[in-house]
Amino acid sequence: MEVAQQMRAMAVPLQGSAVAMGFFDGVHQGHRRVIEKAVSLANGHLIPAVFTFTMHEGGPSKKQGAGEITTLEQKIRILKKMGIRQIYAPDFSDFRNLSGEAFVRQILKEKMNAAAVCCGQDFRFGKGASCDAESLSRFCKTFGLSCAVLEEVMDGGEAVSSTRVRQAIAAGEMERARQLLGRRYFLDFPVEHGKALGRRLQFPTINQPIPPQMVLPRFGVYATMAQVDGKTYAGVTNIGVRPTVEKGMTPRAETYLIGFSGDLYGKEIPVTFLSFLRPEQKFDSVEALRAQIAADAQKADQIVKKALQEDFPMV
Repeated sequence: MEVAQQMRAMAVPLQGSAVAMGFFDGVHQGHRRVIEKAVSLANGHLIPAVFTFTMHEGGPSKKQGAGEITTLEQKIRILKKMGIRQIYAPDFSDFRNLSGEAFVRQILKEKMNAAAVCCGQDFRFGKGASCDAESLSRFCKTFGLSCAVLEEVMDGGEAVSSTRVRQAIAAGEMERARQLLGRRYFLDFPVEHGKALGRRLQFPTINQPIPPQMVLPRFGVYATMAQVDGKTYAGVTNIGVRPTVEKGMTPRAETYLIGFSGDLYGKEIPVTFLSFLRPEQKFDSVEALRAQIAADAQKADQIVKKALQEDFPMV
């Protein structure tokens, strides 16, 4: 799959493309409808493609300050599994001053060789977000492109949105996040060296600091599972700053993988969140903490066994 983040880095495809448009943070159920439409429009004759963007130098005003659900790398993996073969993901600063018409001509028509374009009803583009989905349809017609505008996906009487997904994650409502995403929420940041406190507790953990731009799950303990070398392990993950043993830490995910023994430093291990078990708390002693982790592990193991019997996509 071709992924380009700069205009000069992407060769204009000789074959036309069917392009799904959007930031697609989280790649939730509403996003999936748009992406699946692009794959359908491609129908073996066009390249199924996505136009998205990064926000390293600032983004649209309504997206600034909102924690991201997925990194670009996570997004790429999800899109690839959905059948996307080409992704163009420049930084927002590279095109923020283009008018709507210039965007369609320069990006879609000339750079991506688009023959078909699709987006959601709330799609905005052009300098200052001055253009909407209706404008996109009009400009596409001018340049000979077909354009499909997809209706919102509803859940509980409300449109599925990245905002609702963020709210569910921040509240620790992982079952709710799963319903909105159409998959389970996961993180896969590089494993870093900790202070081996978990090992001294007889519950060694993998430590994954959470980057500051990402949405932060509710502090507390979760039933999770992780895949290592093709094998699935039940896990207990603490999101927080370890109040019993240390102060002033950067928030991180610390996961005890039940039955695993080995070195995972530097690897990007996907940890999938199933259920919130309990809030983060401070214990009177390390012994009390050790006993609670053992109880958490027993409960998490049962939750994971049940989850593995369900036919639900992990990504």
